[in-house]
Amino acid sequence: MSKFPITVGSNSIEKKEGVVAESMALAANTFAPLAHAMTTQRLVQKDATHLVNNGAMTMALAAKLWDPVVWSEWTQLQAAIAQRLYTQNQDWHKGCAILVEDYGQIRQANTMSKLVEKQGNLVSQSAALLTSQTTNFMALLENIDVDFGYWASQKLRQDQPAR
Repeated sequence: MSKFPITVGSNSIEKKEGVVAESMALAANTFAPLAHAMTTQRLVQKDATHLVNNGAMTMALAAKLWDPVVWSEWTQLQAAIAQRLYTQNQDWHKGCAILVEDYGQIRQANTMSKLVEKQGNLVSQSAALLTSQTTNFMALLENIDVDFGYWASQKLRQDQPAR
């Protein structure tokens, strides 16, 4: 059975089953926007909490930046972030070069259907590149948040007397 609402040559029983299935799918997805909004709110609150905690730890660590060990580890964290950003930038440039090459091949289409297909592929590839880059950047931000938080908490814990 096709996932599209109208199938050529189907009998009335299949049409009724399709309508029921479509109605059930619509009913199940009625609250999807609300669920998405709630998920977004939960994740933003979680990230905000991490940022506030990391900000507080940063302020507490400010006095320790003159410690050569802390300074060395801090610069290593910065270098790792710079390397990840450089790699992502290289991936972006490679992806754009592929898109430019594919764009140049559009003129080779000899029918309207081929032209539409090539243009659709170009749009899909552009969306995939943008999605990939955005996802990788967000993952980098999350990794920075977690790695810095762990590192900072370990450095601050060293200052506390043993219980």
